[in-house]
Formats: sequence, C-alpha cells, structure tokens
Amino acid sequence: MKPLHRTALVSVALGLAAFIAGLSQAQTPAETARGEQLFTERCASCHVNPKDRAPPKAALANLGPDTVLQALKTGIMQPMASGLAPTDLSSLAAYLTGKAPSAPTTGPVPIVNPCPAGGRISLTPAWNGWSPDLSNSRLQPNSGLRGADVPKLKVKWTFAYPGSKNSQVTVAGDRLFIGATTGTVYSLNAKTGCTYWRYDAPGAVRAAPVVARLAAAPSGYVVYISDFTQTVHALDAASGRVIWSSPKLENHPRAMLTGAAALYKDVLYVPVSSSEEVAITTPGYICCSFRGSVVALDAKTGRQLWKTYTIQDAPHTYRPGQPQLGPAGAAVWSSPTIDPKRGVLYVTTGDSYTDVSTNRADAVVAMDLRTGDVKWSNQVTENDNFVVGCPRGGTVANCPTPLGPDHDFGSSIILRTLPNGKDILLAGQKSSEAYGLDPDQNGRILWRVKLGRGGAAGGVEWGMAADQSQVYVALADPGAGGNPSLNALKIATGEIAWKVPTPKAECTPPRRCTQGQSAPVSAIPGIAFSGAIDGHMRAYDTANGNIIWDFDTAAEPYDTVNGVKAARGGTLDATGPTFAGGMMYQHSGYPGVMATANSGQNLLMAFSVDGK
Repeated sequence: MKPLHRTALVSVALGLAAFIAGLSQAQTPAETARGEQLFTERCASCHVNPKDRAPPKAALANLGPDTVLQALKTGIMQPMASGLAPTDLSSLAAYLTGKAPSAPTTGPVPIVNPCPAGGRISLTPAWNGWSPDLSNSRLQPNSGLRGADVPKLKVKWTFAYPGSKNSQVTVAGDRLFIGATTGTVYSLNAKTGCTYWRYDAPGAVRAAPVVARLAAAPSGYVVYISDFTQTVHALDAASGRVIWSSPKLENHPRAMLTGAAALYKDVLYVPVSSSEEVAITTPGYICCSFRGSVVALDAKTGRQLWKTYTIQDAPHTYRPGQPQLGPAGAAVWSSPTIDPKRGVLYVTTGDSYTDVSTNRADAVVAMDLRTGDVKWSNQVTENDNFVVGCPRGGTVANCPTPLGPDHDFGSSIILRTLPNGKDILLAGQKSSEAYGLDPDQNGRILWRVKLGRGGAAGGVEWGMAADQSQVYVALADPGAGGNPSLNALKIATGEIAWKVPTPKAECTPPRRCTQGQSAPVSAIPGIAFSGAIDGHMRAYDTANGNIIWDFDTAAEPYDTVNGVKAARGGTLDATGPTFAGGMMYQHSGYPGVMATANSGQNLLMAFSVDGK
C-alpha cells in the first residue's frame, strides 16, 4: 500500500483520537446495573435463548456501542427503547458491548484517507441499486470479469465502518456508494477505497443507494438514499450535498425503509416495511396497525405521486377484552421489479401481524406504474399471522392465535422471458419454496418447488439470481433438519438442474459454526456467487454447480484503507456481491438472526484479479 499523503495522516490521527476518546468513557457501577436491568426487562425475552428472527445476546455484544445505540434510537430496536431516557440508552449499549458509546460530535467528522478531486461518475460500468436491471435478475452481464478470472480473485483493499445491517454496494463509474445503519453514507473510489465524502442521514440506512442523472444536481448526477426515518434524500453524487429530502413516506412510528428504491422514467418507487413485528413486548403496546406500501416519488423534486397500501382495509380494534388491532402487516422488505411492457411493478409482501384475515400477506402483488392501482395479487400462503417473541400455543396479548410459520417474502420478484417469448415471474419464499408465476394470468402459479425445510430463519431469505435459462436459489435452513444449499432450477419448468449443499467449513465454537446461505445470490455469465453465514463467499459454475472459488472473508485481519488495524469480516447475509469494472465488492459482517458470537466487524471488501 502506498504511503498516505500528509493530509490523510492528519485525518487518520484525528479520527483515531476521536475513536479512542469515545471508547474511554467509563461506566459507573450504577450505570452498568441499570443497563442490565433494562436488558432483562425489554430485551432478554428475545435475545436470551433466541428464537424466530432475534440474534443472540453474544452477537449483539460484537456490534460496538455506537451501533447498538443507533439501533435503539432510530433503528429496528426503537420499539424496545420507547420511553427511555438518553442515559438509559447509553447504559444499555454499554452493558451489551462492554464499552461506552462515543461522545456526540460537535462538528464535521474528519474523513480518513480523503480522495483527490475527480472520480468519474457514470452509469456504465455500474451496479445500480439492488440489481443491474429493472427485472431484478441480479445478473451482471458486463462485469469486466471472465469465468477464468474468478479463481484468481484476491482482496485489493478493505474499508471498515460501523453499523449492523448495512446496505449493498452501488457502483457508478469510478464511485462506490454505501450506507450504514449508523446513518452514515459514504462515497468511495472504486479502485482505491479512498473517501470522497460522507453524509450523516437522520436515520439508519439499509437500502442500497440508487444513482441517476439529474439536471438539478451540480454534478449532473444524484444518489438517492432511503433511511429509517421513512425519508428519501437526493444527494449530489459528486459532493454529497442535499438537493431535496422527501416528506415522511409513512407516519407509523415503527415504519422503516429497507428495500432499495426502483427508478424508472423519473419516478422513484419506494417500498415501505416495518419493525412492528418486534414491538409486542413494549410495555402497554397494542399491536398491530402497520400496513406495508409502495410510494411513488417524483425523482426530480421528491413530491409524492401516489401511495398504495398492500392491505386495503385500515386496522380496527378486535378481540374483546384483550384489545388488538388489525388487519396489519404485509410489509414490503425488498426492491420493486419494473415491467415496462405491462406498465406495472411487482412486489412481494411479508406476513400478517394479526388474526384479522388479509389476502395480500405472503403474496405477489402487481401495481400500475402510473396510478398505483393494484392490478392483481396472488397470496401463496394463507393465515401466516406472526410477530416475534410469541409462544406457540395459548392466547397472549398482541399474539396471533395460532401463530403462523413466518414464511413471508424478503426477496424481490425476478422477471424473465422464456424461449417461447412468454414472460415468467420467479419468486422465492422463506418456506424454502420457489415459484414460477404467469404475469398475464394474475400471477397464476405455473410451477412450485419445495427445496428445503424453511422457517423463520430458513428458506429463501434475501434474494435469488437468474440468467436466461436458470434461477439460482440459496437456502438458509440452518440447524438440525435443515437443507442449506445453492440450487439451480430450470426457469421454464422448475426442474432442479443441480443442488450443492453448503460445504462444512472449519469453525471454532461459538464462532462462525452456523451453516446456511441466506445472503442474496449474484451472478455473472457462467458463474453464480453465494455467501454463507460462516463468512465464506463461493463461486459456482452454473453448468454443473462445481465450486470454482471459495474465500473466507473472516479468516484474516486486514489493515484497512481508512486507518483501522487488523479488522476482520464476519457473517455474510442480507447483501450480495456487486460487480463492475473488473472488480467485485462485498460487505462482510452482519449480526443478524443466525450470526454467532464474534461474528466480526463490518468490512467492505474489494476484490480484483490477483489483487491488482
């Protein structure tokens, strides 16, 4: 690595000094006791002996105090922190991690390893948002990599940053854009990892950024960022300066934006999901009232054009003597898929939160691009009524009865064309089922294949990839009786072309011993890439499933380009690799449902042929 410029060395010193100062704040015994009390009262029921989707306490400890604090303030744990004072939040973060959160900053945070001026922004080469195409195939036809190059991929540089469930990397020319659940958005150089700018959003950023041309932007390009305050921000792609911020897309206090927006003809289609599923243990909380939606924004101004709820009826009170609201749920976790030929977008929905019947949870829904009107919907699983932390059996406040299997959709629809010219929709569900559906017959199921056990943390979690003939389906399915694997199905029939179980990698309990492939699959022609919970990224020959490259992202420590020493990666989940300009980019480190203790730090890892 080349010596740092003097300005960069000053920035490194300032950044490290602030980091050390933040971690050196000692907790008093009273504050530690308070943190333990709050954890017992508000968190232990889900995170001690965890079930469903809650990560274990040991995984939380590895996040770092600032990340935990952000999750409690504006992230997914906000419901659990409702009504707590700032000192309580700090005590809880310190108790879980053993370190006090950093002191609040009073000025701009110094950039470590700043880039020189320049850095071309372009839509080619690019991986823009969730997929390089509107059909969400996650196939990059112009990666700059050949099949023969893949076994020679090595780490070129790494970048360390805080956060938990951080966003997938967007590539636009010489620029990378990535967001963190601390709310920080970074623009980096694609070849070196130096930093052009950072922007601190008011809420966590988990959705992949989207880049586009915009005349109102000084550079001519804009990057759209969605955060957990239910707001979309349009930033100048060259400088990070705010061009506009939308009004809140949803007023429900548990709403959040997790799926990448889809951009088509100057309209930004934004999916809305929620954390209300984890709010049931909040004292006095009456569940549930959130409804998933898609919001269309004018990409030039942020003005709302239309909003369509996935559940038609507003929630009402039911269950006499034990107040509860419904219908609720059907969150949209993933990125919409655009179908220009039919003038519609497709989304998949999450489960229902209550006993009140709804036919659009666990469903595929088609909406008119211009008006938002629902053209059709197909519910593939009925009565999947589920919230996190409920016992199976008995009637408990805020809990559906009986409790559903939690087989919702977290992955996007893929639109593909068959050799006969007919189009087909491909869907993957947490039930471990994959589907082929007919877009011309209201989503009629053409084929349906059960590939594994499925469950709350099983089946297809975050996404599939497809080329012209096959769809590549990764299964999480951890634990006894599961079927973690990568599967190739023929698009026309659903027939299994090949199936490769997740290889058993060496591990040291309790670290990285969980198997499963819950991260979304990405592909280049002839090669499918699938990440595993144990931190291994593997490349599969799409002709036969042979593994041609296997890289453990958490095996070695790295000195990062932004001055962090001996940083390690960890679990691979929720985001897949992205490709452009002969490079591959992968986020390593995700303290999700199946992460174990010491799951690693958050690293952005950039790969090139022979690391050059």
